[in-house]
Amino acid sequence: MTVAPGPPAPSTIPAATGSSTPRASTPTGSGRAAVTGVVVPLVVGLLIGTTFVAVFLSAFHDPRPHHLPVAVAGPPAVRAAVASLSEQNGDPLDVSSSSSGAAARSAVRDREVLGALVVDASGSTLVVAGANGTAVTQTLQSVFGAAARATRTKLAVVDVQPLTAGDSRGLSVFYGAFGIVLAGFLFGLTSAQTGAGLSWRWRLASILGFSVLAGLVVAWLLGPVFDALPARFLSTACIVGLLALAIGATTTALLRLIGPAGVFVSALLLLVVGNATSTGILPAQYLPAWLEPLAAILPVGVAVRALRGEAYFNGDGLTSAVTVLACWTVAAALVFAGASARQRPPASPPRLEAA
Repeated sequence: MTVAPGPPAPSTIPAATGSSTPRASTPTGSGRAAVTGVVVPLVVGLLIGTTFVAVFLSAFHDPRPHHLPVAVAGPPAVRAAVASLSEQNGDPLDVSSSSSGAAARSAVRDREVLGALVVDASGSTLVVAGANGTAVTQTLQSVFGAAARATRTKLAVVDVQPLTAGDSRGLSVFYGAFGIVLAGFLFGLTSAQTGAGLSWRWRLASILGFSVLAGLVVAWLLGPVFDALPARFLSTACIVGLLALAIGATTTALLRLIGPAGVFVSALLLLVVGNATSTGILPAQYLPAWLEPLAAILPVGVAVRALRGEAYFNGDGLTSAVTVLACWTVAAALVFAGASARQRPPASPPRLEAA
């Protein structure tokens, strides 16, 4: 019996074409991307987190005052005794003389000194400003109280500039400034991601709009809403707006200059070190020696001093805050412009067409 042949089986040999047979993709590219996607976030998050903990613990785990400026109005022997007592206890005070009790009280109100001892015929009076924070008041009461007990002298305490009722612990300025620093950092990060293709006019309008709105909203919260800062509304709004502008501009400039590494640098400089040295929790004289100078250089420190000065101390720190914040903003604008010019592709030469 003869079986009829069936249709030929399809050939397993690929037909010859003009294109080569596709090769199996190697895992090198995807593996490298996976390593980058896993390792980079891990390292950045770990570094920022551990640095935050280390810096804040270094600053606040055991704060000790050094060279708190105080005045003494009284006989020279009293000033000498106070200076000697301070020296014996690690120099928590920087003692100066005041011509009279009235001058000493005025110096405390203007924050030229953080406290004053007035000794006259009526007795001894410690003049403090509660708006400097409870830590300062407690330190001065401890030092001068010990001196009074040693000499069996009664010491009266007078607070010439107490905190407002809406801010019983004196921390509202710190919380407001911390929120603005965080907002400015996030603005710069988001702007770099979503607005990279915009012209400089749109970028300028964006950051100015953010700064103005941030200043108005935070001033409204600190003042009318919570009654936590007894300063003029427009003064608070201007200081907060300048802080937002400086932080947002600096973050944007760092991201444009060094790319993704700018996230780590701006977070470390502005969020971590900036807030640790803001003086919103404790005055700069309580910070370690390596952190104390930064309170007068970084944006948040000068802004906190200006806000507190506007609220309680006749504008103390306002001029320096405007100067420092303006310098940060101008420097950031120059860095951003320079980095943008460097990254801009060269213009194509003009094409010559045949006649």
